[in-house]
Amino acid sequence: MLKFIKLILAFIALATLPTFASMPMDVNLDLDGVRPISLSQAENLSKTAYFLDTNDEKIYKQRHIAGAINVNLNNVLSFLPSDKNATIVIYGLNSSSREPTNIAKVLKDEGYENLFYMTEGIDAWAISGRQTQSAFFTSKKLTDKKIENFKDGIHEHLWFANIPACRDCHTSPKVVFASKEQKDELFKDKAFVNDNCKSCHKDEKTHFEKSVHSPLVTTDLKPNRELPNCTDCHGVHIANKSGEVHKELKQLSQENCGVCHEKQQSLYHETFHGKALLLNKKGDAIRVAACFDCHGTHNVLPMQNERSTIHVNNRVKTCGECHPNSNLNFTGFIAHADHTDSQNYPVLHAAYIFMTGLVIAVFAFFGLHTLLWSIKLISVRLKYPKEWREARSKAHADKTTIKRFSTLHLVQHFFMAASFLALAFSGLPQKFYTAPWAVKMIDLMGGIEMATLIHHVAAVVMFGVFFSHIAEIIVVQKRKGEGFFKRLFDADSLMPRWQDFKDMKAHFMWFIGRGERPQFDRWTYWEKFDYLAVFWGMFIIGFSGLVLWFPTFFANFMPGWMINLSTLVHSDEALLATGFIFAIHFFNTHFRADRFPMDMVIFSGTLSEEEIKQERAKWYERLVKNGEIKNLYHTNENYAWYKPLAKFAGFAMLLTGLVFLGLMIYAYIASL
Repeated sequence: MLKFIKLILAFIALATLPTFASMPMDVNLDLDGVRPISLSQAENLSKTAYFLDTNDEKIYKQRHIAGAINVNLNNVLSFLPSDKNATIVIYGLNSSSREPTNIAKVLKDEGYENLFYMTEGIDAWAISGRQTQSAFFTSKKLTDKKIENFKDGIHEHLWFANIPACRDCHTSPKVVFASKEQKDELFKDKAFVNDNCKSCHKDEKTHFEKSVHSPLVTTDLKPNRELPNCTDCHGVHIANKSGEVHKELKQLSQENCGVCHEKQQSLYHETFHGKALLLNKKGDAIRVAACFDCHGTHNVLPMQNERSTIHVNNRVKTCGECHPNSNLNFTGFIAHADHTDSQNYPVLHAAYIFMTGLVIAVFAFFGLHTLLWSIKLISVRLKYPKEWREARSKAHADKTTIKRFSTLHLVQHFFMAASFLALAFSGLPQKFYTAPWAVKMIDLMGGIEMATLIHHVAAVVMFGVFFSHIAEIIVVQKRKGEGFFKRLFDADSLMPRWQDFKDMKAHFMWFIGRGERPQFDRWTYWEKFDYLAVFWGMFIIGFSGLVLWFPTFFANFMPGWMINLSTLVHSDEALLATGFIFAIHFFNTHFRADRFPMDMVIFSGTLSEEEIKQERAKWYERLVKNGEIKNLYHTNENYAWYKPLAKFAGFAMLLTGLVFLGLMIYAYIASL
């Protein structure tokens, strides 16, 4: 009997399940006034309500309710009707979707009252047999000709506007009574085509006819130049002339402006705004100033005109749209400054000449230095293979080690190297923004804004290393007591001495076979150059970087053209630093034949006693003579456990640097 009752109850449950399935779920959206409705109720509203599809774009394209608008949190406000009493139905994929709740909250905040939530979503709608639409379906009944761009990339998104139809442009008397040949010519007539645009966009027409682009204002055109009109910037039928609808409005605008203003465009690309716009992923909105942000859209006026957005009286307001703390000094930034123009930009030109000369001089000298050193070491290795192997084996076999760097120095070097590589990774694509690999590298970082964040974080780390070193110098010198300036140029100091020039001369003489291989003290002349170059670079790159990072702050006490100067010196000094480290420093420290493939001293902190005798005999003799050698003997037992990790990190950094060097060389060759 019990089994029979259970069977009856199961049958009743199965029989009533469809009824319950079609009923709206008891969904609590935590929003008063957002009413859940069933599929049938939603269907009854389909002729009078606006339907908002909150699904992913791919799902929407596969199927959606006829007439439904695909929305998300970023764009929903653009698709709402002006009538706050309009009936709006929101739906997602199924009853578990969270997107409708988030969209409903936005609509409630905007004051919309008649909101409904179709709880079961598009899945249940389709399963129930109700009709859906697919964006992948295209009708071929429009015409016998294949028309691919009959939809207007701008007007098709204006759901609640007075949208123009084909006949609004194509049925004027001139067109109706024209022959095919005459129609072809007629629609090549920009004035005729653009009059159609202006018939609807009356405010834009008023602004445009007073702008520099209007024939009523500009009458003296250069040869082979034409004034732009609506279709030059907006296109016909599609979002832009080229048909690339995947580009964002700002990206399109600067390309359109560049058709006539080639030089200004190229100079704009040299600024962060221009580089960011070029490197940004196509189709992604970006928060940097494009041409129209500064110059206006339909109201472009000469700079001398008091109504111009770039007039001296209006610049603070214009710049303040993006830089809230803008001031008069800040507006002195020159967006189209030409550093090659000595007449109009003498300070920028002088800085350009100096930085270019510095880059050429450093690479010429150390390039020759590296070449001669490489040739000499290779020739010695080939001429004396037995002695070479014995000396190398003896240096590595010596278990007596002498401390060269403290633990603090090892930590500082690691973070200095890591932050430097991060700065190069995020900065090189901006320096070589026209290189084929630049956009791909920016995309790898997640876009230009994420690349900027990486650059800033790495800069903070490098500043931390620099200031920790300054603090270390102060503490060490305080412990040593008086006599700092006397010690500044002694044998243990990293400041250059006359002996360094003698060592360098002797080294070059050995390169060309005119002398014996010189021996060095604690620091060699090339190590001192590396060290002082970092100090120079920290002040030049560091300060200029801060100006570019906080331009409005520095504009409180600096003229705006200092931002231009900072851009130039930051870029060129960064090029010098990265090129020198990856090409020269790597060779001096790791890649020369007697150190290849890598010198591990910066990870271990110690050198073998034999290794010091072979290259730094002067330092060793001085330590022995002063009785200081016994204080530097160091067993360094800790190095054994992290040696594999140190090797991995070291080789990874070297390989990364070499890849960056290759990309820089490739970009330079590609630009020729």
